Amino acid sequence: MRKVLKNCYGALAVVALGMAVLLAAVFLVALIIGGHGGATLSQFGGTLAKWSIYVAAVAMLPGLVYVYLTGEHSLTAKKKEPATTTDE
Repeated sequence: MRKVLKNCYGALAVVALGMAVLLAAVFLVALIIGGHGGATLSQFGGTLAKWSIYVAAVAMLPGLVYVYLTGEHSLTAKKKEPATTTDE
């Protein structure tokens, strides 16, 4: 279950990041082109921005569930202790 949540969160986060990079490229091209074509690209960029926000918001759910199940997250200051074995 934890592995599925972690993989789902990771995949959705990568998709959201990719959409953000694409959005930046769309706005840059729209700025360079200008005029009616640039305005059309900017409108498409607005739609893409909405979708990337939705994907990022959906990615939060498996990420939060994973944090609550494991009790740890990437900002945890405490380092994990390596597992020790006792030889008897």
